[in-house]
Amino acid sequence: MMRKIKRRKIMAKRIFSINDETDRLLNYYLNHSDKEWDLVINEAIKSYVCDHLTQRQVHEAVKHTGKDAFPANEVLRTFNSSWINGES
Repeated sequence: MMRKIKRRKIMAKRIFSINDETDRLLNYYLNHSDKEWDLVINEAIKSYVCDHLTQRQVHEAVKHTGKDAFPANEVLRTFNSSWINGES
């Protein structure tokens, strides 16, 4: 059984499915925590994206001011200064 998730922004309609294994894992977690489903999904997506941004993308995000800009300082907190400065 695939669970469909609709993005809440009206301008961009994106739908994705959660496979059975992920759905079971998510349900188990939710049944044993006090967090809401929406919060867990949003935290999981944010964590995944932050973990997969490249150094170049982070530097560009800091300078970016467009509609899709986000607080890059939240991402920067997860990296050490040598990574940000390109020393690693």
